[in-house]
Amino acid sequence: MKYLDYLESRNIKLYLEEISKIPPITEEEEKQLGQKIKQGDPEAIKRLVEGNLRFVVSYVKKYQGMGLSLLDLINEGNLGLVEAAQRFDPDRNVKFISYAVWWIRQAIVHALSQASHSYNLPQKVSDKISRMNKERENLKKELGRDPSREELAERLKLTPEEVADLELIQERGFSLSDKISEDEDLEVEDRLSDELEPSVEYQLIKNSIEQQIREILNELDEREALVLKLRFGIDSDEPMTLQEIGDRLGLTRERIRQIEQRAMRKLARSQKLKQLRGYLN
Repeated sequence: MKYLDYLESRNIKLYLEEISKIPPITEEEEKQLGQKIKQGDPEAIKRLVEGNLRFVVSYVKKYQGMGLSLLDLINEGNLGLVEAAQRFDPDRNVKFISYAVWWIRQAIVHALSQASHSYNLPQKVSDKISRMNKERENLKKELGRDPSREELAERLKLTPEEVADLELIQERGFSLSDKISEDEDLEVEDRLSDELEPSVEYQLIKNSIEQQIREILNELDEREALVLKLRFGIDSDEPMTLQEIGDRLGLTRERIRQIEQRAMRKLARSQKLKQLRGYLN
């Protein structure tokens, strides 16, 4: 495709100038392109990819200084973008870029793992990895199985993406004292230690999933929806226990449990929930 040819010239400025001329994709056009892609239209894939090239450039910058040049990162990110476009299903009612960030990141992480070299971990990063491994073993004993990344992230009070970054550091090598870019003093170590700043893709996916969940909850009555929102921390900072919800609503813990179970039975029959599960899988 044309955007990959531009990278061969190794001229970032020219590449940015060219992709800046590509008109952005509207929400309605995205849906139309998705339907055409399902029918095997290669031009629809091309348009969907090219309309999102600027996002890739913005996204991959955070991986500078980890062993690949910016051009290589853009190239790998674009390959992930193409993969996402080919797999995109508009019927799942999820914005394309919210879906694509996972494929973009996977392509970049794979490329970084191939470019690994030896390194020495700073103490604070080493401590985080040690704690992650310890909690993984603790969870394995508690659950009787290997914990998922989401379960481990919850125990560590991190995002799943932050846990993935720590796992990446552990399994491959790069210099944590490398600069993020020539114009910044920020080091890779500093970026990884900033646990309070949600990543771009985490926020995109989180926002998209939360919107889907709100639509699903509309199938419940008002009290059922409220109980599940409080139970799972939707629209709030922390999930609440049955007792906390009961105290808030003036109901017993057992009554809240009954409402929760009734709501979950209703959702088990929800077509929208099945679509969301398909997206998450």
